[in-house]
Amino acid sequence: MAYSVNIETRLPSYLEIVPDKPVERFLRMFILSSKMVEELVIISPIIGMLRGGVSVSMNRVIERINREHIKTYVITNEPSPDHSSHVQAMTALSQSNFIEIRYNESLHAKVYICRTRDGGFALLSSGNLTETSIQRRIEIGMIIFRRGNGIPLFQELSKWGLERLRTVRGSKLIKRMTTRR
Repeated sequence: MAYSVNIETRLPSYLEIVPDKPVERFLRMFILSSKMVEELVIISPIIGMLRGGVSVSMNRVIERINREHIKTYVITNEPSPDHSSHVQAMTALSQSNFIEIRYNESLHAKVYICRTRDGGFALLSSGNLTETSIQRRIEIGMIIFRRGNGIPLFQELSKWGLERLRTVRGSKLIKRMTTRR
């Protein structure tokens, strides 16, 4: 599906609308970034292994986290047997010493944050971190780059994800990060 932006409604340079596969776009940006990533935040009610038909698998994400010792915070719903890919993804993520996992059954938000030493980007999206969301659902997202007037927006999303959502009532710590940079 082609999407075009009306010239009269140009967005500031720190924002980008992603009308097609926004979660996959975020993951590709994370994997392909040559910058040193300091923190990765994944907030999604359902997380899958991302195997068939998705350009970035969960295994590739975990490999980069482990190779570069990236502090990673995952907030999701508790996996149920109905979502075997979610169970598999949480099992795989829990094997990393650099990942903290929390469950919150009230979670519906989807926010993905990649902070680098001198910048970063965040995705506020309708899409879960699943193959179904990427391959078969109509999703939209907005990427906020940590530059210029985007810095306070990026910082607010980071604060919400790293402070408020991690500590709000109902967020249960499941696995601590056992190794830090």
